[in-house]
Amino acid sequence: MPHPRILIIEDHPLMADAIAVSVQSCLPLAQCHIATALSSAVCLLSSTETWALVLLDLNLPDAQGLHTLNAVCELRPQGALLVLSTSQDPCIEAACLASGVTFVNKALPTSAFMSALLSAMYQVLSVPLSVNIQESKSLYDRFQSLTTQQRLVLAQLSKGWTSRRIAQHLRLSEATVRSHTREVLRKLGVDNRTEATHRYLQWIQQQVSDV
Repeated sequence: MPHPRILIIEDHPLMADAIAVSVQSCLPLAQCHIATALSSAVCLLSSTETWALVLLDLNLPDAQGLHTLNAVCELRPQGALLVLSTSQDPCIEAACLASGVTFVNKALPTSAFMSALLSAMYQVLSVPLSVNIQESKSLYDRFQSLTTQQRLVLAQLSKGWTSRRIAQHLRLSEATVRSHTREVLRKLGVDNRTEATHRYLQWIQQQVSDV
């Protein structure tokens, strides 16, 4: 079964690794690939491979700003495109808006990036209702009912993390994590973390098979 392929276009190694970790915390089955320059990114985007999501830094060794954005948009994959930049140029944000590209300023808190990432992932990995329509729609609706924080908690639950570790990772109180966990179980219609994890991984596998 294919796993969603994620392309991270970022020349800073630590930043690229941090983005990859964030992606895989939301989508454990994701295969992250890193391009450190526009030239290598173009080669990957020009291949026959399917990319579920592309995360793009606009300032690369061989391209800057709108040049980078326009070049990637020309080869834009079927999946989502998320721009991560420190740029304050209103022209950049306007160009992203015009192209239907999500812009996230790197200066924003990690929670803002995670929210944008989750939104992009859930949009790209939505269930096609033409197949097994009732079952798929029910599962899709259950996951759509989860808030961003609940989805983040569920992603960490799927890794077997304790409430304390999740709280430290997401900078929440343990009481808040436990509250989110109860809501996740209720909304997914399951009785415990193990069942929630099984439903989560089952849902992801169902999505990636159609990416």
